[in-house]
Amino acid sequence: MCSIAGIFNKKRPLGAAQHDEMASLLEAMHHRGPDARGAVQCASWALLGSNRLRITDAGNPGADMPLTSADQRLTLVFNGEIYNHRDLRARLSRFPFRTASDTEVILAAYEAWGLACVEQLEGMFAFALFDSATQTGLIACDPTGQKTVYLWEDDDALVFASEIDPLIKDPYRRKDWDLDGLAEFTAHRFILGSTTHIRQIRKLESGTWLTRTPERQETGRFYRIPRGDLTRTDVPAIQQEIRDAVVGGCRRTFDLEVPYGLLLSGGIDSTAVLAAARRAGLPMKTFSIGFQPTGQLLPKSTSVFDEFAYSRELAREYSTQHTEITLSDTDYCAYLDRWIETAGEPLGSQEAPCLIRLFEEAGRETRVIFSGSGPDEIFDGYSYGRAMADVPLPELAERYHAAFHWSGRADLGQLMPHHDAARLTASKYRQILSLYADWPLDSLQAVQLLHFHGRLAVYEFRQMDLISMRHSVEARSPLASTELVRVAFGFQGKLKQLDGSEKGIYKRALADLVPPVIASRKKQGFPIPAEMWFSRPFAERAAILFDQGSVLSSAGLIDQRYMRRLWEDPDPATRNLFSRLYTAEGILRRQAPYLAPSLAA
Repeated sequence: MCSIAGIFNKKRPLGAAQHDEMASLLEAMHHRGPDARGAVQCASWALLGSNRLRITDAGNPGADMPLTSADQRLTLVFNGEIYNHRDLRARLSRFPFRTASDTEVILAAYEAWGLACVEQLEGMFAFALFDSATQTGLIACDPTGQKTVYLWEDDDALVFASEIDPLIKDPYRRKDWDLDGLAEFTAHRFILGSTTHIRQIRKLESGTWLTRTPERQETGRFYRIPRGDLTRTDVPAIQQEIRDAVVGGCRRTFDLEVPYGLLLSGGIDSTAVLAAARRAGLPMKTFSIGFQPTGQLLPKSTSVFDEFAYSRELAREYSTQHTEITLSDTDYCAYLDRWIETAGEPLGSQEAPCLIRLFEEAGRETRVIFSGSGPDEIFDGYSYGRAMADVPLPELAERYHAAFHWSGRADLGQLMPHHDAARLTASKYRQILSLYADWPLDSLQAVQLLHFHGRLAVYEFRQMDLISMRHSVEARSPLASTELVRVAFGFQGKLKQLDGSEKGIYKRALADLVPPVIASRKKQGFPIPAEMWFSRPFAERAAILFDQGSVLSSAGLIDQRYMRRLWEDPDPATRNLFSRLYTAEGILRRQAPYLAPSLAA
């Protein structure tokens, strides 16, 4: 787990300014790889750099990056983990390996298969490779979106980094707000696809690659979910496939050289990871978080301590070294401010402050943390698919956004009178569904595709990557394997609501792996008390939305008078909108000083 960065000039050779620029990019991402740093000029126009967090072949400085092949032809910087690297190493035995790292396996795979190597990699990855023989730079991101790359580009250069903030702060490159991107965030909590809130910066989407030569640039997609038999109903066989994929995915990630732990929520997914780990003979440290009834967080809040009852019992049953963390409303808002400092791209995550506190604690003892992320988005864990099941597929994109924008009674058209956020978002959802135009889809399954390419990649894994790496910890999600994704789209969609329960067939499949009380437990989500948004600590912070210096208002995005009317609405669902408005305002205020004409690079 590391950071990567690069500069590909399009018109002229690199100069001293680009080397200074690279040094600044790497310094800004030091937290992602505090163990080693390096940069290599691969050609007159190409420069690659990396910070390394030593996880695999951890004791070997020879595995630090940039890593070059023995013949000096290939240079690689890599962020992530390749879980099948030992299998690939055996298949690529003719390559002159000099390390035991998964990084070097990517070099060998590229030498053997070229661009097609990305189809052989199982795990999470974002990497940049330069081939001096063909004068080609390659950037690629994993199928599930666990790692990504942000790309700044104009007519003269392509500059990339693992995080967006270093690119925004880069004094050599011009940046402007993308108001459509900000409108989409405001309406939707995150920005789909390649778009960001900066006009010149985009994301490399999950499962895609980009190549750059002196003459041309190309992009392509190497992964979409393989089409299975969407008419299958043989429940026992499907359950076995799900269970095998869960256990197999976990075991793939249990190759460990450094201290590790698990975020334990008390739900079925993190419990499945814990159960698989204990069956594999791994001792485990576990970490859970909840709220204490202080201030305006009432003792009867559905979230207060509910999760602890389950996680505490699981910790006892599986003999873990367990840590419980509680937050007050004041604590939560302080960590919300920490999230604003961490999140480069606006992301309306209400659980992010809790994750920051968890990783703050876990980072004192571990270098790898496991989570249960993944199954909710592909097995209808939120029951959004069930809610949309009767919607005609051609209407799904618009109807989905109308149902799930999480803005309460707010009229987004009045809040953002110059931006049609619903149209922008629905258009992107249609683009996702177009990848599967040849599938005989029903709307329940289609919603899972929207979640896989949308919420999981752009929301869930973005926050997990940013927060874990801010604490120099690698986050592993064993239940996000492409094998489990394949299985999830290999049977009739209604089975995801088998027994009238969210993730129905998935829960049945794991019934003998996790305790019965967990297998039958209803999905809770990450519980943030609704009273939080009416609390005094939050109200004091949200006041910045209404002052004359508000970036959201001065940029022409938000109608401040209408926003004030919404603030007076006692409806908790409407007040919920202000958590992401405050997050966006804080991020934009922090970044605004860097949106100015650039230095000559």
